[in-house]
Amino acid sequence: MRQVDQRFEEFVLRHYNELFRYAMILCGDRGDAEDLVHDALLKLVRHLRRLDIEYERAYARKAVFNLFLSGKRRKLKEFLGDKRHPVEPDMAPNVALRDEMLALLLTLPKRERAVITARFYLDLSEADTAALLGCSTGTVKSSTSRGLAKLRKLHTEVTI
Repeated sequence: MRQVDQRFEEFVLRHYNELFRYAMILCGDRGDAEDLVHDALLKLVRHLRRLDIEYERAYARKAVFNLFLSGKRRKLKEFLGDKRHPVEPDMAPNVALRDEMLALLLTLPKRERAVITARFYLDLSEADTAALLGCSTGTVKSSTSRGLAKLRKLHTEVTI
């Protein structure tokens, strides 16, 4: 097996589930999330020879985000074959709360949803979120503030 193929396979085995969960939070649909991750992985394998090994994960996250915002997705079944990577079951103790939060997140505009997801799901700093999303830290701060305010308001309306 060529070295690039082996690196790619190891990357997919290590990070597929994380990328899938990130894509799932962004788009809220399992099929769309799988398509986003597959498209991002296709971009990654095309550029793998040029990437420093420590930045592959950041590149894949950025690709997922950019594909989500652009809405461009292709079917990659012929590229990845029939190999499916099982998603580990979510062991969250309060599934209803998680589902409610996901439903609330899906009501946010794409940019705010992406910022909230990067900041609180990926646990990125404001600077890292700005770098991931290609915007200023001020945009991250304002989008976070607006997004959280909307989520608080929606959560209050749902629980009343």
